Amino acid sequence: MTSNTFSFPIIDNIPYLVHPQPLAKITKLLPYSHLIPAVVITSDAISSVDEVSALINRFATVDDVYTQSFGNTIILQSTINSISSKLLAHFKTSGRFSAVYHTTPCSLQDVLPPGPYFLSQGCICQAYRLYEDELDSFIFSVVPENVLNPKKYLVLPLVSPSGLWRYIAVPSRLYAKPSSEKPLAGSRMGIKDIFRLEGTQLTMMSRPWTELYDPDDESAEYTQKLIRLGAVIVGKTKMTSFASPEEPTSQWIDFHCPVNPRGDRYQSPSSSSTGAGTSLAGYEWLDFSIAGDSAGSVRAPAPCSGLFSLRPSFGSTSMKGIPANSPMFDTVGQFGRNLDDLYYIALHTFENIHQTFSGFPSKILYPREFYPLANPKQQALTEEFVSILENFLGIQRTPFSFVEEWNRNPPNSAFWALCYDYYHGFDQFRDHYKAKFGKDAFISPVVRFRWGVGEQVTFEEYETYLKELEVFRNWFSENFMGPDPKTLSSAILIMPYGEPDPEYRDDLNPPAGTFPTIAEKFISPILHAPQLVLPFAQMPYNSRISGRDEVRPIASTMIGAKGSDLMLIKLATEAFKKASWPTSIQTGRYMYPLANNSRNVGSTTIDSPTTYESKRRAIQKIHEEFHRSDLVTPCPSGHGTTKFCVVI
Repeated sequence: MTSNTFSFPIIDNIPYLVHPQPLAKITKLLPYSHLIPAVVITSDAISSVDEVSALINRFATVDDVYTQSFGNTIILQSTINSISSKLLAHFKTSGRFSAVYHTTPCSLQDVLPPGPYFLSQGCICQAYRLYEDELDSFIFSVVPENVLNPKKYLVLPLVSPSGLWRYIAVPSRLYAKPSSEKPLAGSRMGIKDIFRLEGTQLTMMSRPWTELYDPDDESAEYTQKLIRLGAVIVGKTKMTSFASPEEPTSQWIDFHCPVNPRGDRYQSPSSSSTGAGTSLAGYEWLDFSIAGDSAGSVRAPAPCSGLFSLRPSFGSTSMKGIPANSPMFDTVGQFGRNLDDLYYIALHTFENIHQTFSGFPSKILYPREFYPLANPKQQALTEEFVSILENFLGIQRTPFSFVEEWNRNPPNSAFWALCYDYYHGFDQFRDHYKAKFGKDAFISPVVRFRWGVGEQVTFEEYETYLKELEVFRNWFSENFMGPDPKTLSSAILIMPYGEPDPEYRDDLNPPAGTFPTIAEKFISPILHAPQLVLPFAQMPYNSRISGRDEVRPIASTMIGAKGSDLMLIKLATEAFKKASWPTSIQTGRYMYPLANNSRNVGSTTIDSPTTYESKRRAIQKIHEEFHRSDLVTPCPSGHGTTKFCVVI
């Protein structure tokens, strides 16, 4: 199957893709050959045209693929022997539909989900809506080769009519019904370019990498898990080269940096997991963004793009099939526009995190190395954040110092251990590229600096660094924040993340440098602990780009003991709700609706965002109303390779 077998009709001024895989076959030739948008429903529990019309009208409330033109043609499928001839005649003569067809699936497994489809050359095929990637967040869009059994994926080399932006194809939300076996069914996801996806090219955002390697013949284990749980992978999102801490625009060499949709749209989206952050912050049609974190790759973009994010406990899922910056630091990570959604995907996709807890920690650690913050406005906002946690938990913060409490100099080795892994993790790439092309592979100045540091670290020094970090981790767990049988973590550690001042993407970036171990980016990786990024405020600034007042997301973070990921999310959710703070984030210029309070100065009104959870419940209800499994009876076999008989 190649891209030229796809069709691209325009329906109601909206561009679509027709997946060529036939899901059902028309037994009689249609009087015309062009594509026909249609709606498929199960008729077993339907008694009237008005009832069908009312149910179809609800499609638009949960599904952005459905438009009115699909509702002009209806395909009634009956899981019993046949639909009543009287009822079928009533549908055909009602004047409500341009055409009415009837199908009897062979079994329950062959029933098409309700929703919009295309009749194409005598077959029923899935409909995909095409969206412009005007934020330049994706490398490419993908669709599964087999929509009934996704495994291998096809890249769609599509651009919008203007020729400026890639198209991203998304299937109808109604095709999937979430269940206990497939809790992520229908959830649309972009995956960072570190995740291998069978049939597609892993680029690492490096031209030499793409010159050396072919498309992947196997997906990463975590990618496979997402697909197995029902996730809809819509494309690969951009990142920095080799997932390095490059900043726009001067440090992005081989590819161009995505656009941050917040504020004046010329703010830095930060480094590494850039496309994952900008896409979820900008596109309402996307549900989740999957990324990875070594030393800030998920945590740094979250404040810039105004998103919740979780760097989970170390070892929370398989990293097989993901080129590693450091096997000692790397984790999969998640972005979310809603805390409940973040909890949902963490619950269903991570291992080695505890699901049961009977309370919340009784201590808030407040490190003097980081507070008070240099910017007084940011510090004042952080005080509000810490205060709502204090009020919710009924305790006062405990100031402490990493350095003062450590009875000798704290370890200063995390950066060098990371660089050692980073350099040697790509030994094979460098060697193979030079052997094949007779020259060194180009790498950006930031990558060159970090690989240069790693090259100088000996294996003996590396082992010493890891031992130092292990000693520090054990010391901290025993004395300050360790596991707890009831609360999962004996304390929570408050840490800052993100800059309060504008970071314009046309600013010249300083040269790459080193980082101390006691820094925002290294504490949770060293502790193997989960870190939750919580945007909670918007700081105003006058943009030199737009010439008007804009707002910049402000965030803080919570760290808990290893395994306390879900507890952290639940704690933040309950504390925010008690303080009447938003737990959902919207797309576009503003993270939250502007309001007249210290966290959110302004006076505009914006609709509240719809969470994935609410969409999931609405879709489940539609499936339940359209499909009654208790009415299913066996259908005679003998239909050959065609699963459906459609009778005009």
